[in-house]
Amino acid sequence: MKRLLIIVIASLVVSLPANAATLKQISVKSLTPLTTIGSVSDVSGVLTRGSEIVIYGSRDDKSYVRAMDSSGKELWSSELSPDLNTIATAGTVDSSGNIWIAGSASKTVIAPAPTETLNPINPDDLSATIIGKEIELNAVAVWKIPMGISTPETFLNQQESAVLVNSITSDGSGTSLVGVIATETGSAGFLMSTDAAGTYIDSIKIGSQATNINSVLRNKDGSKTLVGSSSEVLGGKKLLGLTDGIIMALDSKNEVTKVVRSSEVKAKRSWNTASSTYLLGGTVIKGSTTQSAVTKFSKTFAPQWTYRFNSTGSTYTAGSSRALIASTSTIQTLRGWVPKTARALLLTFNTKGLITEAYSGPSKSNEVFGLIESKELGVVVFAISEQTISAFLAN
Repeated sequence: MKRLLIIVIASLVVSLPANAATLKQISVKSLTPLTTIGSVSDVSGVLTRGSEIVIYGSRDDKSYVRAMDSSGKELWSSELSPDLNTIATAGTVDSSGNIWIAGSASKTVIAPAPTETLNPINPDDLSATIIGKEIELNAVAVWKIPMGISTPETFLNQQESAVLVNSITSDGSGTSLVGVIATETGSAGFLMSTDAAGTYIDSIKIGSQATNINSVLRNKDGSKTLVGSSSEVLGGKKLLGLTDGIIMALDSKNEVTKVVRSSEVKAKRSWNTASSTYLLGGTVIKGSTTQSAVTKFSKTFAPQWTYRFNSTGSTYTAGSSRALIASTSTIQTLRGWVPKTARALLLTFNTKGLITEAYSGPSKSNEVFGLIESKELGVVVFAISEQTISAFLAN
């Protein structure tokens, strides 16, 4: 019995992501304030292009994009399809410096029935929801702002029902958008593709009842990697928790070649962000506990190391080594880290999954908004304090 107990204890120590029993303590440094971005009520996302900070969002069903320098001085701004009702919800910058903003649009106003609203397209409360209103946002909108000008090119693609774009990515050969679309039985994830100019090519649905796609990676061979959440059977893989985090591989023809699901019973899980090196960040909700999951995967989706941190759930990853969370409890390797409330925390990992560096936001930065690695600006953290989004540097 004693020998069995020793074996069990030894196996537990080995399974720790970084052999935590022997880790040295790391001091948490303070993030350096950079500038104020705007209010959470009208900012959807932030990008960087060179030394510019590019902000996009919506006010009163009208979308915009604007740029500022690191001091907060506005450089340019542009309305996005001012004649339409729109929301801008995702953005990216391609290798040529073109800005791509994506969202939803409606050309018509639909009067609601007295007792009916749109079916909810977010059954698991893990992402944004389109609320039934007079305006049904049933078209995908893509705006391209070419390098050197601020006047956008607009591309619209009508859908059969309400749609929400969660992520967009672009490379030299084209653009991919993912999100969630309302169906008769709930919601499906979707993937839409365009050519390099922004012209629509095709789209596919993922699931039919309870699936949401949060992020997409375009690979050099034309294949794609999708991450998100699902509460239905996908690719023959059955539901294992209340909601599973999902990773899907698609070939160059958008045929599904592999599905990997999380396997935690009675948990709601979702993969929210994915870097090009397969560093994924996600949310885990089980009972009354909410955590951030940070996992480094191989190209074949085999986990190389993983962490769980008590948090608000929001998790952002960048590059091969950084994750941003709003931490709500102590972390073993961080000296003196005892947050009284949720607090922005940037973590850096080495190739073995060891935490090597940590930065925290101000005590009132109780939610996180984004993480960018910029050649010109450095590592930029976006955090929320009292409904205001601010930018910080890790230096």
